Amino acid sequence: MGMINVFYLFVTVGVIAVFLILQYEKQNRKKVNAILRANKNVPPLFMLRSAELKVNAIRAAISTPGSPVADRDEVQKAIKQQLDQLINDYTGRHITLATYYSKLGALLISVNELKGVPVEAEA
Repeated sequence: MGMINVFYLFVTVGVIAVFLILQYEKQNRKKVNAILRANKNVPPLFMLRSAELKVNAIRAAISTPGSPVADRDEVQKAIKQQLDQLINDYTGRHITLATYYSKLGALLISVNELKGVPVEAEA
């Protein structure tokens, strides 16, 4: 009779332990899902920072006196207009961060080519 009671005791403790583990896992899954939902619309920070650096580099190239880009008014105006349009499209949520980033990269390459900087030097 004592052996049967010990068996039922272990079965009961085992069922309770499994139940507690499942409850703990369910709580953690809810927390993770809440964090993922909260971060769903957050842009990748490294890409955002890199895009900011590209904008700064383009602005510096078109505003630095003596640079080949800044000395040519029509080229400077065209690049500034393209940059402003890209910034407005991104801030107005007309284009995604990835599109904004790639178009900034293309614009920066064209600015660097106008300055006489080879494309391979950017890497």
